[in-house]
Amino acid sequence: MLAQPTVKLLSEDVEKESQKVRSMYEQGTNYDWRDGKFPPAGESQIEGESIVEAGPEATGRAQLRAAANRLPGNRDRRWMDEAGDMLTLPPGLADIAEDEEGGKAAEGLKKKEWERTEKWRKMAKVLKTGKDGEGMEFEFDTRSSKLVERTWKGIPDRWRSAAWHSFLTTSAKKKEGSATDEEIMLAFHNLQVRSSADDVQIDIDVPRTINSHIMFRRRYRGGQRLLFRVLHALSLYFPDTGYVQGMASLAATLLCYYDEGMAFVMLVRMWTLRGLDKLYEAGFPGLMAALDEFQKQWLSGREVSRKLDELTIEPTAYGTRWYLTLFNYSIPFPAQLRVWDVFMLLGDPDASINATQERPFAGGLDILHATSAALIDGTREILLDSDFENAMKVLTSWIPVKDEELLMKVTKAEWKLHQKGKKRH
Repeated sequence: MLAQPTVKLLSEDVEKESQKVRSMYEQGTNYDWRDGKFPPAGESQIEGESIVEAGPEATGRAQLRAAANRLPGNRDRRWMDEAGDMLTLPPGLADIAEDEEGGKAAEGLKKKEWERTEKWRKMAKVLKTGKDGEGMEFEFDTRSSKLVERTWKGIPDRWRSAAWHSFLTTSAKKKEGSATDEEIMLAFHNLQVRSSADDVQIDIDVPRTINSHIMFRRRYRGGQRLLFRVLHALSLYFPDTGYVQGMASLAATLLCYYDEGMAFVMLVRMWTLRGLDKLYEAGFPGLMAALDEFQKQWLSGREVSRKLDELTIEPTAYGTRWYLTLFNYSIPFPAQLRVWDVFMLLGDPDASINATQERPFAGGLDILHATSAALIDGTREILLDSDFENAMKVLTSWIPVKDEELLMKVTKAEWKLHQKGKKRH
């Protein structure tokens, strides 16, 4: 059943400002922030900034570990120790980068992608068909070990929207009282005629959100209009949270795959089923709990953890953006999508774990924790050789992951290691 959003009474001035902002998006005024009061924010994705290189001492440590990692049973540790290679192109893509035409390497990748797409087609069960194939809905068996394994390897882009929706729909069926897609969609349209106290701030942030993407360039039109409408509705649907910076990047990612109504449905599902309601809770107690969990249960005891402690760098210094944006402003978009693939599938809380105030997520953020650990694995040798300034630069800058396959192998190794640890306790 649909829970009706709480209605907040707004002052006359706020009401007028909200109506003014919403009317500009409805009219689609051809206004460009370069000509007026909405200057672009600083570059959010620091692609050009280089990562500091590790010194000879760090290289020596890596060579000793590499020899031990060839022993039987050390496969997961091997991936974690070789994580630094994710910052360089894998051989196949390196060949394409050097060859303007791409040649055989590019053709091989295309063939592989086609084969993967065909495998996902065979796993998909058609639930609903529309005229000329429009509005088709698919279901995937989330209990299938084959599906889980293939999701770790990446969902083919043409199947991504269907798979994500199926994963969250399956989670919604497990949770009593979950609203249906139709109920959430109806709420989205009904909320468009209401004013939100956050509309002015949303309007300021919209043109700053991935403004290099062609979909979001035109002021008050196209993607910017869709993004505003989704964030406006979200601020009213969850009135206790309202709008918080960071939400825009999540909505923009979903708008790359869904229309505005379904993007809103997916956001609501992520809020109620993937722990984002707790991460974004007023005052951020959930976020602090998540970062504390990451530090104590995932990083503690490692050499890199001791180094960060020595430099007095805590996860709050770098992890806030990682968790609130689900890595949107920290790693390349293709790598972010791979993380989201697995998070959408495996982000359910563990039924065997009782949620507490200190640990409210009950294992639901394990994929995010594993990704964070993988990113630190990838920059470990650099961090061990860094002072405070360089370490902070590495952790808070754009991390140029070029080998998504290795990133996900390291993330999976971290995740599996943690799952084994939970079983022992």
